[in-house]
Amino acid sequence: MFCKNLAQLSNDYDVFLIDVYGVLYDGNVFYDGVLDYLAEMKKIGKKLIILSNTTMVADDCKIKYRPKGLSEKHYDIFISSGEAFRRIIKDHIGSAKTYFSAFSPNNALFNKDQFKQTDTIREADFVYVGYLNSNRFYIADAFKDRNGQLIPMEDLTSIDCHDIADFDEITQILDLSLKFNKPLVIANPDIFALEMVSTSEFSEKRPVLCQGAIGEFYERMGGKVIYFGKPYQAIYDFAKQFIPNGSKTAMIGDTLWTDILGGNMAGVDTILVLTGVSGTFMKSFVDGDINSKVERLLSKISSKMTHKSLKEFSQIPTHIIERFA
Repeated sequence: MFCKNLAQLSNDYDVFLIDVYGVLYDGNVFYDGVLDYLAEMKKIGKKLIILSNTTMVADDCKIKYRPKGLSEKHYDIFISSGEAFRRIIKDHIGSAKTYFSAFSPNNALFNKDQFKQTDTIREADFVYVGYLNSNRFYIADAFKDRNGQLIPMEDLTSIDCHDIADFDEITQILDLSLKFNKPLVIANPDIFALEMVSTSEFSEKRPVLCQGAIGEFYERMGGKVIYFGKPYQAIYDFAKQFIPNGSKTAMIGDTLWTDILGGNMAGVDTILVLTGVSGTFMKSFVDGDINSKVERLLSKISSKMTHKSLKEFSQIPTHIIERFA
């Protein structure tokens, strides 16, 4: 079913699992009408669970968004993949005690009594993949191969990362991780996100690489990756403890291969919002209705990804809406 906004569907559900980036928030501000509509839904008794793939822990997320207008009056629970990571990592990483932090560190995720940070990959039990874009933006639609040819964004994670120009930092970390047989641990499985990018030439929202893309590259090299966050089951299991039995639940997200796939795997209805990543991809499709555009996007993107779950579960949403509010 295709609708203008969530109001046309809200009476069908008791609980909503809601992504942030691309659904409520554009990377800089909340979309028009979103905060008012969240507050309205809370007043009429809907249970709203924020389910974000950010690596920040939940308390830090609340602090970040509060000055922008999002507060506890707009949701019941805020769950981040970073929060799930911190709570359940020991269940997934075995006897590991040391880690190497690649890219941007996030020491708030690690209990210092359990894990010690090392200076080299060789010394570590695993490699934690942090936020990529703190020092420079890895703009996903601007990469070229070593011959200077532009790489289509949908092809980016399906090629050998060594063939991508200006990728030396990433390839060095992955090569060393593979050489010493270290698993990567990723607390944000997103492949792409929309971020406000400012350079001397422009200031606009652009698609950038996220940590999940690094996992894709490493798996293609033969390395092991441990993911926390959507679409993987652990974060949904964590969320389900806050959902009353018998509730009709829907996952709302902007990305077919994380939000929609994860919701479908978790056995809840799914609602795709076109203001984020998937909608950005589909803008290049001129012909066809919205359902055919979803099918085209999945054939262009998902068939090239390494996630085993992408080949076993549907990424078709139950509903599609233009915008949240």
